[in-house]
Amino acid sequence: MSRSEKINIMYPPEDILSPSFGNRDNEQIILWMLSNNKFCRWSDFKVEISESTLSGKLNNLISKGLVEKPERDYYQITPTGKEKLSELVYLKESGRRKLNYPPKVIISKRNYDHVALWMVNNNDYCKWSDFREEPLSINQSSLSKNLNLLMTKGFVINENKQYKITPEGKAEYSKMLKLYDLDRQSILEEESKRIEDITKKTIKFFEKYEIEDDELKFRFLNNILKLDYAKVKNTLSNEKDFDKILLFLSINHPNQYPEHISPEEFSSKYDIKKTILDYYVYKIVEENFYPIKFFKLEDEQEKIYFFQSNERVEKVLRAIVKDYIIKLTYLNKLYEKTLNDNSSLNLTQLLDNILDDICDSLFNKNLKESLREFLPEYIKYLAYKIETEKRLIDSLDKLEGIVWQNIPDVFQTYDSPISPHHFIEQSEFKYNLDLEIFKILKPYFSFKLDYLIKQKKFERKKEFNEDLKIVDSDIKLNPKNLELYLLKAIILCLSNKHKGAIELLNKEIDINLAQKEIYASSSFILAFCYMTLGKFEKALNVANELLELYSDIPISYAIKAIVLGYNIIYKFDIQKANEDIALDLIDKTISLDPNKSNKSLFYQLKSSILRELKRYEEAFNAIDIAIDLNPKNICLYFTKIHILISVNRFDDILALLEEGIKEFPEKRKDLLWKKAHIFYKMKEFDEGIKILDSLIELYPEDYELLNSKVYGLAYLEKKEEAIEAAKKLVSLVPNNGNYHDSYGEILMMFNEFKEAINEFQKALELEPYGFFSYETCIKMGNCYKELGEYDLATEYIEKGKKISTGMICELEIKKCWIEKADNYLSEIKQLKQES
Repeated sequence: MSRSEKINIMYPPEDILSPSFGNRDNEQIILWMLSNNKFCRWSDFKVEISESTLSGKLNNLISKGLVEKPERDYYQITPTGKEKLSELVYLKESGRRKLNYPPKVIISKRNYDHVALWMVNNNDYCKWSDFREEPLSINQSSLSKNLNLLMTKGFVINENKQYKITPEGKAEYSKMLKLYDLDRQSILEEESKRIEDITKKTIKFFEKYEIEDDELKFRFLNNILKLDYAKVKNTLSNEKDFDKILLFLSINHPNQYPEHISPEEFSSKYDIKKTILDYYVYKIVEENFYPIKFFKLEDEQEKIYFFQSNERVEKVLRAIVKDYIIKLTYLNKLYEKTLNDNSSLNLTQLLDNILDDICDSLFNKNLKESLREFLPEYIKYLAYKIETEKRLIDSLDKLEGIVWQNIPDVFQTYDSPISPHHFIEQSEFKYNLDLEIFKILKPYFSFKLDYLIKQKKFERKKEFNEDLKIVDSDIKLNPKNLELYLLKAIILCLSNKHKGAIELLNKEIDINLAQKEIYASSSFILAFCYMTLGKFEKALNVANELLELYSDIPISYAIKAIVLGYNIIYKFDIQKANEDIALDLIDKTISLDPNKSNKSLFYQLKSSILRELKRYEEAFNAIDIAIDLNPKNICLYFTKIHILISVNRFDDILALLEEGIKEFPEKRKDLLWKKAHIFYKMKEFDEGIKILDSLIELYPEDYELLNSKVYGLAYLEKKEEAIEAAKKLVSLVPNNGNYHDSYGEILMMFNEFKEAINEFQKALELEPYGFFSYETCIKMGNCYKELGEYDLATEYIEKGKKISTGMICELEIKKCWIEKADNYLSEIKQLKQES
């Protein structure tokens, strides 16, 4: 028979529909109908049960596994449902309910709150008389006191004189059982009941979300059995959301690598707010909200994977790590060394050995570098556990104590001897965003941001350690001041630590606790970091989420305008690089923001986009408006110069610089220096050098001026003068890697390749993370090419290309050097073929 075919529905007899005594049982009516018909539809039940009552009763029966709904508007009874119906019929005919009672060990203690909790947990419900009658016989006063206590704590509820247990009550019930010396069988029976209840619910969950992978099902069950919803119920009212959060942790497991689902994708697919997902994942994983320890691994693409302590992966990892630690310790004792002797070498070898063992067999080999970062902290964690949990009773415990006693100290001072470019090579391509844009946040901050701006710290700096120490000390004194965390995030951005800024903001700024302005500023910084890392979709998600939350403040539009604007410039997503939408949004932001300084910054951004689109006249119009709005911002003049360079209007640039010198006398040196560079672009090197000589005389300790002069002399092909000036530069400032790079480049320009390589090596030794380091490697590769050492040439050129991904500089400069690198590699390939 087709399910669409009309059938005649059988309904229960009158004694069930309209009982002579007491209220009718709607759940029994539903079960009876399903038992006596092949299936029923919603409309069939509505004949006898009101729609509001029907919804709750059906959902309750489905959650208990008594009824199933294989498809829309199609209900059937399960075998468990048939058993329940038989029980209800029997109890009605016999005139009483069949109750389960606690074991004697619980009853005899006369802890009536425990007795009552056991009763409501092990029966569908209990009535007042159930506690008063044999075998419990609780007196009225004690019963009233203990039931009220359980209800006050939220462990029990009273519905129509029926006492029922709550999720919090179930959690308390599990704790309560541990207070009693139950026999093994009783304990196993109680745990089996709990697992059975949870399993019934998860079956429906798996069916709803079409989860078929047995490994995923197992991990989810493992999580849900260990992490009790009752603990978060007060702050997370929707239990389904909690199940989804555990599903997210279960999906993103190292065993699934490279498969992964981002918080954004998960939120959309499983209909849960990303803010809720992020908050509770952080509480569970980072803050150890539950006693279960979670570990996380982050790969090169910032995909995060989670695994639990004491699950198979962690148990095997722990065994392997312990084995290598013990082996290292014993061999060191044998050769009369300590772990601290040459510890860097020892520990590097230790990590390499562990990684060789666990990669492929336990973890995907592509997680090797993520595990290299993870292992030192994991080893310290193991050492701490052994130190705090092990009692030195027998000889085995004492041996283990000796093995692990110095491990935390050794790893605390461990500094990996891996190539200094190792972590940069693993990072993503970074894009140069104008730091001036941070000034948009000024109205949302107090003195701290003002201080940064006044101190001109919006210039790139190599080190911000002192700034971080100051703000960290302020945070310790006032940990609830969220503005300090924003300030720290900005400093991390300025010091090129964008991932650190993202992690800090996701950890500390919670939408439920932060003021509107704080959360908006946090979103601004997050979007900036994601854009710098080239994570356009993540930045756009942040912008869209904020605009949806707070459409009444200009900064919400500002963030999206910046994201879409830089997408036009850098073309992160060509399909979404709609110039009209981006420019319209910038115009809307300008119209909403009353702050003139902010308006000028957006006109500046607009001019940059228009320059990229080669709409130069419109670009000039936008930057002129920006200057009119904020004539004291010298950065706007430099933006105009950038546009003028694009159309080779050098005379206009020189005129603008002369105007700037009059308007900004305090910036005279910087403007004259810029003028010298413009003369270089015009190939008028003598004029540029004249300006630099005058500046060097006025500012002899500004060695950047001499560095610029060195290149002018080289462009004029004055070999001896150029080399002499470069040699003088490195003798005056021997510890500056960039100056050694300049000296090396000058030597390279005059075909002194061996000497150039020596200078390039010094540059990398002094500043392995220097902004110039990727150029240094490419230039060194070119020198090796010219010397015929093609393997070394290829190695350094490829290294330079890799390092460039982690460096922030003008994209046009970076592209130029990557193009040079590719040309060098093509030459090497051809030279190898010819030889």
